[in-house]
Formats: sequence, structure tokens, C-alpha cells
Amino acid sequence: MLLKTKALTIALLSGLCVSAMAAAQESRPAGQTPPPAETGVPTPAVGQPDTTASPEATGKRAAEETIIVTGSRIRRKDLTTPAPVTVISREQVIASGKVSIGDFLQSLPEQGNAINTSVNNGGDGSTRVSLRGLGSSRTLVLLNGRRMVPGGTGADSSVDLNTIPTAAIERIEVLKDGASAVYGSDAIAGVVNIITRKNFRQTEVNALTGMSQRGDGTTYDLNVTTGAGSDRGNITFSAGYYNQQPVWAGERDFSKIPRAYDATGDNSPLGQIGQYTLGSSTIPQGRIALTGSQAGVTIPTASKVYNDLVTAYPKARSFVLCTAAQLSNPSSGCVDGWKPFVNFLIPPQGDAYNFQPQNYLVTPQQRVSAYAAGDTRIGNFARGFFEAQYVNRQSDQKLAPEPLVIGPGGETITVSAASMYNPFGVDLTQVRRRLLEFGNRTFNQDQNTFRVVGGVDGTLSDDFGPLQGWFWEAAFNYGRTQGDEVKHGNLNVPHLAAALGPSFRDPTTGTPTCGTLGAPIANCVPLDLFHGPGTITGDQTTGLTFTGTRRGINQLAGVNVNTSGELFRLLGERPLGLALGYEFRTLKGSDIPDPITNAGETTGNKSEITQGSYYVNEGYGELSIPLLSNMPFVQSLEVTAAARVFNYSTFGTDWTYKFGGRWTPVRDFTVRGTYSTAFRAPSISDLFLGQADNFPSVKDPCRGPAASGPTPPANCTAQGLPANGTGDPSNQLRSRVGGNPNLQPETAKIFTFGVVLEPTMVKNFTVTVDYYNISVDKSIATVGEDVILSGCYPASGTPNQAYCNLITRDKSTGFISNILNTNQNVGKDETDGIDVAIRYAYPTEYGRFGFLWDGTWLHKYDRTLADGSIIHGRGSWDLGQGGAFGGTYPAWKFNTGVTWNLGGLGVGVNSKFIGRFHECGDSGGDFSGLGLCSQDSTFQREIPPYVTFDVHVNYILRTPAGRTTLAAGVNNVGDHTPPVIYNNGFSPSDPSAYDYMGRFGYVRLQHAF
Repeated sequence: MLLKTKALTIALLSGLCVSAMAAAQESRPAGQTPPPAETGVPTPAVGQPDTTASPEATGKRAAEETIIVTGSRIRRKDLTTPAPVTVISREQVIASGKVSIGDFLQSLPEQGNAINTSVNNGGDGSTRVSLRGLGSSRTLVLLNGRRMVPGGTGADSSVDLNTIPTAAIERIEVLKDGASAVYGSDAIAGVVNIITRKNFRQTEVNALTGMSQRGDGTTYDLNVTTGAGSDRGNITFSAGYYNQQPVWAGERDFSKIPRAYDATGDNSPLGQIGQYTLGSSTIPQGRIALTGSQAGVTIPTASKVYNDLVTAYPKARSFVLCTAAQLSNPSSGCVDGWKPFVNFLIPPQGDAYNFQPQNYLVTPQQRVSAYAAGDTRIGNFARGFFEAQYVNRQSDQKLAPEPLVIGPGGETITVSAASMYNPFGVDLTQVRRRLLEFGNRTFNQDQNTFRVVGGVDGTLSDDFGPLQGWFWEAAFNYGRTQGDEVKHGNLNVPHLAAALGPSFRDPTTGTPTCGTLGAPIANCVPLDLFHGPGTITGDQTTGLTFTGTRRGINQLAGVNVNTSGELFRLLGERPLGLALGYEFRTLKGSDIPDPITNAGETTGNKSEITQGSYYVNEGYGELSIPLLSNMPFVQSLEVTAAARVFNYSTFGTDWTYKFGGRWTPVRDFTVRGTYSTAFRAPSISDLFLGQADNFPSVKDPCRGPAASGPTPPANCTAQGLPANGTGDPSNQLRSRVGGNPNLQPETAKIFTFGVVLEPTMVKNFTVTVDYYNISVDKSIATVGEDVILSGCYPASGTPNQAYCNLITRDKSTGFISNILNTNQNVGKDETDGIDVAIRYAYPTEYGRFGFLWDGTWLHKYDRTLADGSIIHGRGSWDLGQGGAFGGTYPAWKFNTGVTWNLGGLGVGVNSKFIGRFHECGDSGGDFSGLGLCSQDSTFQREIPPYVTFDVHVNYILRTPAGRTTLAAGVNNVGDHTPPVIYNNGFSPSDPSAYDYMGRFGYVRLQHAF
């Protein structure tokens, strides 16, 4: 690509600096330079701090003559590399109205299906990035070219973008290519390199506040950056405060009620076809279920309430306490205050509970951050440098009160017939109640991330002969994330068992007491589950609930030595470039739950301790070979090669490599391409994750008509289950997940091929088109509860006995009590597609107009499962089955924007587009979690395209006091709500793809002096 691209890029950035989120990506063709630094000082090399010492004083070449582009460690002058790189300026992030850098990166069309703060159930306050939708652990995140410590609640496998101080960011470079040969593990889908401000010699203050049109989701962002420098060195300091208030699910129409979809009318409670509301069967009034032997059978020792119920309803097996409205209605069917459970609809049509109003839709978060960077000359031959940062994040998730489940899928407790609150006079082994009196289940994270980098670098002087001009660097990188998660709202199971056992009223004091008259249980108050909401008193809750504190760490420490320089010249205008380096890195992590959770004595998710560490030694080499230049039909021709050898303490030694090429036949046109191998080493969580409970949104295929399900597959009856199904109505089943210390690395092959068009006849116009192809083998993943269930109970064909061995059923009821789903090297992921980027800047006497379009066309995303079957993710929700978030793989996603600037005034309109895809029902037409379009597309519905528009305006006022920028904007002007995705369990849509906030307005004030 031509060197003139640098001038074009600077012009584009100056003209488009206010383009917002949708128009934020600068897809950098070969030859493009990063945006200029704020002070006019040349931008330092990516991953290499700049130096302001003069060449005469140090014997070095001028710093502005060489720079490092993301994806290469060779310092070069023209930034012409074969790999596609997107550059995002600080101004573009600011103009988007996205205060969090994570939220901004998740808007890129080549990114998808990563967790963020709109994930409440299953969230932890983190925001991550997942290029190509391959998972955040396959996207390497760097800070100034060096690894960032993972973030989260402990033993995490990827970087939490909330741990990076937003105020310190100068620009972001996104490499959309594999880079394990250059950077090592995790760089399968690509690399996000965040470059911070350096050589900043002024003071800048920013303040932003915004709010949704409904008066919630209020956000505040305050930060200040200042710096000073001289010929001897520089120092930059930045500090910020961020606060995001919550949005409740009940405050949005699309999320205020749980929804389901039935294509046949055989699954919905009233037999209707289409959408219906679906609540939880664990209700505040309380609910009991009888075993098959109890149904319709009177018991002489039972109470009148019990015998009247089973006599009046001999076929019913599930009963609920009548509400006040039902008691006053003679047709409600109440018998002694109880009636059969009708269906999963919420009142007045059914008896189910609507939990959504008690859940966050967008979770709250507060962050305090500080960042410092500096350098100083060391004599005339070297420079010392450092980076230091600290971020404290406090975040919360809130769920509806505890759904106490006694029986299959829950706690193995018996409610004693001798309990003073048991009105039935028989032992009950299946009881459910929503414990409103215990308050919401809450999870509060308090995380601290600290990182420091220190080192020396320099360039060899003329005294070193053939090695003159070679750059060298030695650095140390240390980062640590640690913190606590405090949870409330779960119950202590042993205490619960005692409270539901035999009890009596003390004859002397009249105090309810656990145990029997001759053997009372100290410090135990009987629990009343059977007399409706509000009957559980404060003294009952005190001894049952507990505060659980979970502690975790992530720690990274490493040293690296790098050198790069020029060798000799062939027929190109540049000499061969060579980079060599060595890195030692150690990573450790732990996630330690509270003792009650670790012992499995909680009604919440049980989990065990995760703890482990590993170390790695790596060496790499990279070569750039400019073959020809300035010849007929060969304006420029270059090939590149890189290789890395690594030794991990967990699995041994291997190597990876990369080749690339770039050919510019004429000034207007460039062809580029790469081929590489890549890998992802198993993370600490992959290897050592303690087994824990999980409750995915899947159903028992054998539930049958007894629980409003379809006819059970043949293998259900072959296992001895009844022909009409088990009757298990659960929409979530218990599974056990955990690590596997015998895992091997994931391996990948990546191929890219692209063209860059920059016609001389149309000034300021650039088009880039790049094809990518990624194949990942030995994928580290769980088999998946839905795959295990469908494999053991296929609609047709032979059952997979290996999957059946992973399923445990309760012998007395036939209900599923557990599904074993631990980590494995299973299957394969394959994806390919095309990225297209268009840039055009048109200056006129009436202002400067800018146009930007970035899009990704997905051709294929196939996942081969452990049983050899293939899920086709493109155009379906198949890859999101049963998850809390992340399954959106439409054919098209793009961002586009138009800007206009005149003098200090700038206006922009931007749009984000997510294309259509499908979700499918199961063989019976039920869309609540088991339908796979890849297996059966008989029943399918279309998720429509989704489009949002953002508008913004800013004005720059220059005075003797400095430069003041006033800005305002509205994101999602049309208040476009997310589409409902029924396959996503109890989540109303996909928070990783769609905007949950709605119309959001903001104002920003910035002053620099």
C-alpha cells in the first residue's frame, strides 16, 4: 500500500473523529499509520514506549522513523503488513456514547457472543471480547503489546475489559488474524491491542452523564489525564470514576414476563399455538407433589386436608395453596384451602410465578481507576520505562428470591409429618416454595486489579558495526486481580432439614421448637412452608440463611527479552527485518467458595475449590522479506514468516508458525494474505475447575404427556420409564461441570486473503475486502447437557450409551437428578466469512462529509460435537442452546455512519445492523430449549433483523483557557427493543448482541489546557 495512506488516514481521522460506535472502526489497509498523539509528538510504537531523546544525543535513529504494528514485532517505517488490522481512535470511542471500552468493542461486527453487564443470571460484572464469536478465551487482549492479567472472580481464562482504565486509552488496534507465532497462546481468533496515552503534555478533564428515557440506567463517568515531559523523559497520569445504575427486567415490555413459544399447541398449557407466558412452578404460596403410589390414595394417619384432596382429585399429583382470590371463587376448586396446580401460566390464567420483575436487566457497576506511565533516559544508550495501573470494580447481580426445591433436582430433604406446620399429616418428599421472606438472591463483587510493567530498552549505536540500529528491550510484567463475591439469599441445607423435621410448641413458653419434646434442637426454629406468603417470620429466616464469601485471584508474572533490526537489502526498497525474543510466564489462579457452598450444604449452586498454576518458556523469531519494489507491476512485494517454540509445564513442548505475503502491482491496488497455525493452552479453569452445580435451561426428553411434553423417545421406555413420561416438569435440570487436568491444547489453522483498493481518481476513498477461514481442533468445552440428553434419547436411531452413562435418575420418581458435563477436548469449530470496510471523506466549502461502512458476512460456523454430529451455527440459534447468553450468528452484521464537520461543529448519525436468523423447536414444536435446526428444522421461526440508530453532536470552543468540547447524543433513537429468543431459556433475548437499555441520552463536557 502507498505511503500516501498515512496522510489520508490523518485526514480521515480529523474529519471523522466524532463518528460514533457504529462508525468507529478504522479498518487499516497496509501502509496506514496510527492516529497522531495529542501533543503532536509522534505516536510511540505499539507495545514499545516512545523516546523523546534526540538521535544526536543517543546515537539512535529517530523514534518516529520506526513503529510496530499489532501482529508483528518487527519495527518498520511504513507499517505495510499482510494482516488486516482495524484501528479505533480515542475520539471515536468518546463520540459513541459508550463509556465502557468493553461495550464499545462488543459493537464491532466481527465480534460476538461475549459476556457483559447485561448478563444478570450467570454474570459476574465482567465484560469480555470474542472475535469471530469463537469465545473470549480465543481472543488475546494486550495492553501496549503485552499480556494483561485475566480478570473476574478467580481462575478466569480471559481479560475483563472493565479492568483497563478507559481514560488512559489512546487507541485500539484489532488484528483480525491468528497470531500465536508472534504472541503465543490464545491468539486464535485475533488480537485486541489497547494502546495507552504517553508523552501527554497537557491536562484534560472529562465528565459524562446519561440516562435512559425511562429514568433508569443512569451513568456517570468522570476522569482526568495530565502529563509532563522534557528531553530527559515523560510521565503521564490518569484517574477515573465510573458509575452505572441498574435497569430492572420488569421495566421493559420485552423482559417483564417470561415467554415461551409452541408451534403445535401440544406443549403450551392451554393448547394455543404461538407465544405464551411461562412462569416458574416454584411459587410463593407453596406447592406439594405426590409420588405415584400416593396419588389418589387416602392414608388413615393423614390429616383431613390430605385425604380430602386426594379423594377430590384422585389423578392429581401436584397441589398448591389457594390464593385469597381463589378462596372467594367457588369455581376455583379449592379443598380445605388447597387445589391442584393448573399450569405454568402466570395468574390469572395459571398458578406460576413471574420472577422477571425481581431480576436486573442491566446490572449496576462502579469503577475507580488510576494509570501512570513514564520513561527516562539512562545515559546516552538506553531508556527506562514503566507502566502502573489500578482498578477497583464493584458490581452486583440480583435474582428473584430463592426457589426452594425439595425432591428431584433439588434437596433430598423430607418434610416431616410431625412438623407443627405440616397440614397434611404425612411425610412429604417433594415440596416447592418461592421464599419471598428471605429477600432477593444477591451477588456482590469487589474486585481489585493491579498491574505494573518495568524495563529498559535502547537502540545500538554505530559503535556496534553490523548491529547498529538494532532495537533491544528487557521488561518485567506483573498483574494480579483479586477480590470477593458476597452472596445472600440461599439457605443452609442441614439447618433447613432440621427446621422441616419434627417440631412442637414448647408447653412452657409456647415457643415453636425443632425436634421432639424429649429431644429439642438448640438454636433451631421450625419453618412454615404451607400457609402462604408472609407466614415465614424473621426468627425462622435467621437460622436458615447465610452470607457466603467467595474469594478468588488471577495472577500473571513474566519477563521478556526482545530485539529487532534490519539485515540486508534484496531488490526491495527496505532491508530484511528480523525480530527475536524469549518470554517466561507463570500464571496462577484460584476460586475458593465459602465453606457451606464448598461442602454442598447450600440450596444454591454447589461448587468446589478451583486452584492451580502453570509456567511456560517461549522463544520466537519473525522475518520480513521485501523482495521487490518500484518495478513494472510490482510496486511492492513482501513475504513474512514467524515461528514460536513453547514448553508448558502442563502438557509439554510444541511449536506454531505463520506465513504471509503482500503484493501491490499498481498504486491503487494491493493483494494480501496469511496462513498460520495457532493454539490455546488449557486455562487454569479448564484444568482445575472444581466441580459445581449448573442449572441449564433444558428439559427431560422423557417427560412425556404427563408433563405436557411430546411422546417420549423409545429409549425412555427401554430404560423402564413409563410410556406417558416421567412427569418431570422442570425447565432447568441439574448438571455438574468441572475441570480436567488431562486436557491438551486447542490447535487451529487460520487463512486470510484480502485486497485493498485505493483509487487515485477518487481521493480519500478506500475499500478493503478480506476473507478469513479458521479451523479449531480439539476444542476445550463441555459436551453440553442438551447434546447428552438428545444423544441418549434420540427421536430416532440408536442411543449413545456413553451419554446415557452421564445421566443419573432418581429411582423412585424417574426424574433426572444430575447430568455429568465436565471439560473435554471434544469436537471442532470451523468458521469462515468476509470482512468489508469502506471509507470515504469528502471535503467541501460547506463542511467535511465522512462515510464509513464496516460489515462481516458469515459464510459458515460449524461445530462438530463429541458424537460427530455437526451443528450449523450460521443463521440459527443452535450454538446458544441452553446458555445464559451468546448464540447470535446471522449471515450479516454491519455498522455504518455519516458525519459532517464544519469549523468546531460536528454532527453524526450511525447505525448498527444485525441480520436475521432462525430458532427451531424440538420434534414436538416446543421452543423452550432443545430445538436444533441442524437436526430438525420442521418447526422454526425467524428472528427478524435488528437495526438501531445513534445521533450525536459536538462543538469545540477554543479560548485562552484551553479547548472546551460540548457534546450530546442519543443512542438507539428509535428505542428498538431486542427480539424475543425463546430458545435462550429464561433470558428474554441475547444480551451479547442486542441493546437492553433502550433509548439513552447523554451529555459530555471535556476541557483541555
